[in-house]
Amino acid sequence: MTGYADIHCHALYGVDDGACDINESLAILRFMHDEGIRTVIMTPHYHGGRCEPAIDRVENHFAKLQQTAADDDKLGDMDLHLGCEIYYYPSIIEWLDEGRVATMAGSSYVLLEFGYTMEKRMITEGVGAVVNAGYRPVIAHVERYRKLVGDMKAMDELLEMGALIQINTGAFYEGFKIRSFIKKLLKNEMVHFVATDAHDDKNRAPYISQEARYIAKHYGEDYCRRLLIENPAAVIRNDPIS
Repeated sequence: MTGYADIHCHALYGVDDGACDINESLAILRFMHDEGIRTVIMTPHYHGGRCEPAIDRVENHFAKLQQTAADDDKLGDMDLHLGCEIYYYPSIIEWLDEGRVATMAGSSYVLLEFGYTMEKRMITEGVGAVVNAGYRPVIAHVERYRKLVGDMKAMDELLEMGALIQINTGAFYEGFKIRSFIKKLLKNEMVHFVATDAHDDKNRAPYISQEARYIAKHYGEDYCRRLLIENPAAVIRNDPIS
């Protein structure tokens, strides 16, 4: 398998705690290219009161990076899109409707982040609010939410509501409880995306090739292809994902 897609990363420079400048953005993209990634949705943080990059600035930085990558001998075959990792507040619908934050690649899909200790009820309410507003929520790095880890009933409920699930490649190297949780999710095909959540090309680099091989070996080539190629492509086309 080649041509992976990464739907969650912080490779866009100068807008959050990810890449500091365009050179670091390009370094991350080159690392991704070496890992076999060819499609990227850049998802800078938006966290009300803590990290609120203006959409104009985000779009300007993205346009400059997109053009620079297109002119680069190595990166010219990469397909770059803009999104946002949005920390959930009740005002998220207003932010989305006003265009203050970006959906994923201009689609109806929204990458949602919650507080790591947030109660299940609040996560459920957040997902419900986004769904009811006509958006498709993708729950970012589900393995980080303490109240969800190991709770398969809660995961079933979120899926039935219309949530889609993303796990980080780094989750495969967490403690036993988290590893057991994500393996159970994968076994039951309750994960829709595996992404890097990369912030740089060193400490939080966009590793994905080894994890892709692991998924293909243990859960099947077809499922691996859906996670890393087909489902991301559906997001970009704004097609439904079952």
